[in-house]
Amino acid sequence: MSTMKFGPILTTAVVLALLGAAPAQAETATTPTPAPSASASATATPEPTSSATPTPTPTPSATADASEGAGENPSLAEQNAAGNHVMGSTIAAEEGTAKSRSGLSASAALGVGGVLGQDVSGWQPNVDWGAQWAAGSRFAYIKASEGTYYTSSHFPSQYAGALSVGMIRGAYHFATPNTTDGATQARFFYQHGGGWSPDGRTLPPLLDIEYATDGSGTCWGLSTGQMTQWISDFVNTMRALTGVNPAIYSTANWWNTCTGSNTTFGAYPLFVARYGTSTPGALAAGWLDWTIWQYASSGTFAGDQDIFNGTQAQLQQFAFGANVHPPIGTYDAATVTANQPFTLSGWAFDQTSIAAPVQVQITWNTPAGITSTTITANASRPDVGAAYPGVGNNHGFVAQQAWSGYGQYGACVTAIALPGDRAGNAPLGCKTAFVSPVTNGPPPVTRVAGDDRFTTAIAVSKQSFPTPGVPVAYVASGLDFPDALAAAPAAGAQHGPVLLTTPGQVPAGVLAELTRLKPTTIVVVGGAEAISDAAYNQLAGLGSKIVRIGGSDRFETSRLVASYAFPSATSVYAASGMSYPDALSAAPVAAKQGRPLILVYGTSLDQGTRAYLTGKAVKTVTAVGGTTVIPATWASDVQTAGMTVSRIGGTTRFETSSLLVSSAYGSNSSPSLYFASAVAWQDALVAAAAAGSSSQPVLLVKPECVPRTIGDQLIRLGTTSLKIAGGPAAVTTAVDQMAVCY
Repeated sequence: MSTMKFGPILTTAVVLALLGAAPAQAETATTPTPAPSASASATATPEPTSSATPTPTPTPSATADASEGAGENPSLAEQNAAGNHVMGSTIAAEEGTAKSRSGLSASAALGVGGVLGQDVSGWQPNVDWGAQWAAGSRFAYIKASEGTYYTSSHFPSQYAGALSVGMIRGAYHFATPNTTDGATQARFFYQHGGGWSPDGRTLPPLLDIEYATDGSGTCWGLSTGQMTQWISDFVNTMRALTGVNPAIYSTANWWNTCTGSNTTFGAYPLFVARYGTSTPGALAAGWLDWTIWQYASSGTFAGDQDIFNGTQAQLQQFAFGANVHPPIGTYDAATVTANQPFTLSGWAFDQTSIAAPVQVQITWNTPAGITSTTITANASRPDVGAAYPGVGNNHGFVAQQAWSGYGQYGACVTAIALPGDRAGNAPLGCKTAFVSPVTNGPPPVTRVAGDDRFTTAIAVSKQSFPTPGVPVAYVASGLDFPDALAAAPAAGAQHGPVLLTTPGQVPAGVLAELTRLKPTTIVVVGGAEAISDAAYNQLAGLGSKIVRIGGSDRFETSRLVASYAFPSATSVYAASGMSYPDALSAAPVAAKQGRPLILVYGTSLDQGTRAYLTGKAVKTVTAVGGTTVIPATWASDVQTAGMTVSRIGGTTRFETSSLLVSSAYGSNSSPSLYFASAVAWQDALVAAAAAGSSSQPVLLVKPECVPRTIGDQLIRLGTTSLKIAGGPAAVTTAVDQMAVCY
């Protein structure tokens, strides 16, 4: 099929040449202006003879529409005695699976996702467009013409009315392929409303081609070759006149029958008709996706009921002339083995020109760094050609990056839209391959999670402390982090769990877990505002010794917990009490080293912290985090007070987490460790206590990916298995696969 190439703005001479009209008679494409209403009268509109035009039984919707009001249209003997001649009017009688054109509601149609709209004709002369908008309609196709002998006198008012309420509207032409050729009908349509302007308010002109209305047979008496040529002539002429690909309305059955399943029209937006089903079903040959679906002939809106396949923004782009379907493809695999290249593969093509190869942009993220390359997807993929007839086999891609050491190898792939495809590029996704000296792939993962923070804490407790008779169990508020932060290293050092509670009442599951654990001591962290006396009394009733540790604020509480759990410690960790990530990373390290974690704030050493440090004869203080969280002036004050100060801190919370683990765990020392979310403190808190008890590190990750500095720790530590605290809502399954962060 050849396509005449004209831009969206055409010279008058070119348009007139295509129309075969004199300059004085030309009409612009930007403002469709139908012929006067008299053109639809009996005198100006020749009607087929009765022998050539059977009179089908009217559908219920056609009968109802015909009675809506008076007017010059419909003519052609009332559209051949209510055979109707509008989009879909011939389908009910012809397709055995679509006997009824109504039944599916707008809400049911929205199950496929999209924007609701409608199509109308002269059978709906008095449309209340404001009411249509209020009911949810956002676009309308309006019948402008038929053959070369009929125009709708209601088209101008309907076209203007839809626009006046903010709808995006367009014109359609009812094709009669056995009366005149496709190019002639296209010019007639263009002259009588079928223009287009890239103003964002005008839908591409639409060809309605369906079953014959004149008794000439399903395909209007044309062979498949003749029908294909007729359609080609029509759409090529419309494209040349308007600068935009017209849309095509039909059914899969008609198209495959009458064009011989022709696959060369896939670049034209498809307006599919299918009734009585919850989806548009199998599409006509050559199309991979649909643009608009006519799902019923009556319902919420006047005329036929339609839905656009996309968002309101994409509908706007469609009105601007964009193919609303971006390139499609699949990112099949990304693999790496030790000392071999990192290899990825997939396929892609653009629906606006399915045979043309597209470019694929790859963003690589390997131990060597982040780079980007662009390649052409033109490798042989017979499976793609078989799955998408007419596309061809040469749409595959394979790309490689050199081996650069153990770790995470990631790549994100985007299919680049061809020039003129304003639907935009199509991200095909990101994949990560992981390889270490001890695993060829991500380490096996065990999820330790419940339905919420309270049950996750219980799950961690059961997994880490399966045997009753633990020496201690700490109970902290599950609603706020400050008091709970100091509990994690204390519980880890004393080999007990941290469990969480609400302020007013201890959850039944927590009481049951404490009953199972039979701790010698229950330590309640926080004052009565954090954990009420009522909740405290519930815990006291379990029979274990109970202790409440609570200060006037989070900072005093942390010092009191430090004094209780580490009475003789002369080395401490200090972390900001104003945020939790650094403290969570430090907790298992502090527990492993038998050192307390105190919370601090401000730019100078406060009196309460000074009294604790000097009173306990602390010799060394390790500040956790960079100078933005613990200022250099605070560290200087500690040094002035006679203590040695060191700092472990990176530019991000993940770097700090990694540096802390490096400070306490040697190479190949942690075959198992915990991952926990850096943004869900509750799960990380209970994991820190459990990990501290077993001298395992906790590394913080993003919910959706593993920062490279964290992934590198698994290489250094020789990790062969992972425990992830929290469910997929807290830490997604992409983390299980070591998905690298960008």
